[in-house]
Amino acid sequence: MITEPRPTPPVVAILGAGPAGMSCANACLSFGLRPLVIERSDQAGGVQRRNFHPNLWMLGWPGETGESLTRRMVEHYASLPIETRYQTELLGAQRGKSVFRLSLAESGGERETIQADAIVLATGMHPYATPELEDLARRSPRVIIGPLSHTIRDGIQDADVLILGGGDNALDHALFLAERRNRVRVHTRGTFAARATFRTACAGREDIRLVENSTPLRLSAGQEGILAAWPGEELRFDWLLVMYGYRPNIELLDRFSPSLRPDLTAGGHVHVDDWQRTSTPGVYAAGDLTAPAQPSVPTAIAQGLAAARAIERDITWRR
Repeated sequence: MITEPRPTPPVVAILGAGPAGMSCANACLSFGLRPLVIERSDQAGGVQRRNFHPNLWMLGWPGETGESLTRRMVEHYASLPIETRYQTELLGAQRGKSVFRLSLAESGGERETIQADAIVLATGMHPYATPELEDLARRSPRVIIGPLSHTIRDGIQDADVLILGGGDNALDHALFLAERRNRVRVHTRGTFAARATFRTACAGREDIRLVENSTPLRLSAGQEGILAAWPGEELRFDWLLVMYGYRPNIELLDRFSPSLRPDLTAGGHVHVDDWQRTSTPGVYAAGDLTAPAQPSVPTAIAQGLAAARAIERDITWRR
């Protein structure tokens, strides 16, 4: 008896192993696709691995932190038959005759080219700061960019803290630090955009001062801490926290051939339709880099699932 060879499952190259990437890979298995996950760090989970705050958006796990939630997702992900290339960089992406060709480099220097029937961008976001503030953070451990730092949780007590930023993260951390006997000043370049509940709570505390339309003229780091200067005033702080929000991780798109680069939104996020399709056929995107209405772990998980389903539908129709 002659048996027909089983068709090879379509390969889906998923760039990023955060919640969106892991969710997409898991869903690919259900839809008869072969996920191949490419992650530049040495472990899955993304920035949520350092999120010590309770995750407010995941129904069914009240009070669970982003760290513990991510730990459970990573444990589940590790049990699945998914090929994951850790510490691997994307060097380039091109479209071949019928498939995509991705050039990869592992941490040891080994290089290879893989083929994929579809690509999913799931690279997430990173905390934003000006080049000057990034340079200051490199020179001083007392300058922290973004909210995901264990030092904020464990290492700042009975101190004078300057926070730059006017959104929810800035005021939420002002309250978090004030509850730990810290004295906090929050300066924003314009008016405060944080939710009214945060503004009201901060305004009701003597250990928090909110200052609008205030950008430091000068910031410097020394052994005495952080020196910040405004017109007619110079103050010393023990810590400086920069809470300017997030920017999408889209730098790797520079390594795509020009014809493969998807359209971006005015804010620099990857533009997608309701099925997570980008403007480039065969390229999809999921997670925070797509500017969801409410960036969160549940949103990323749902978008990863939707992307996998869209790939299965598109490949089935194409064939």
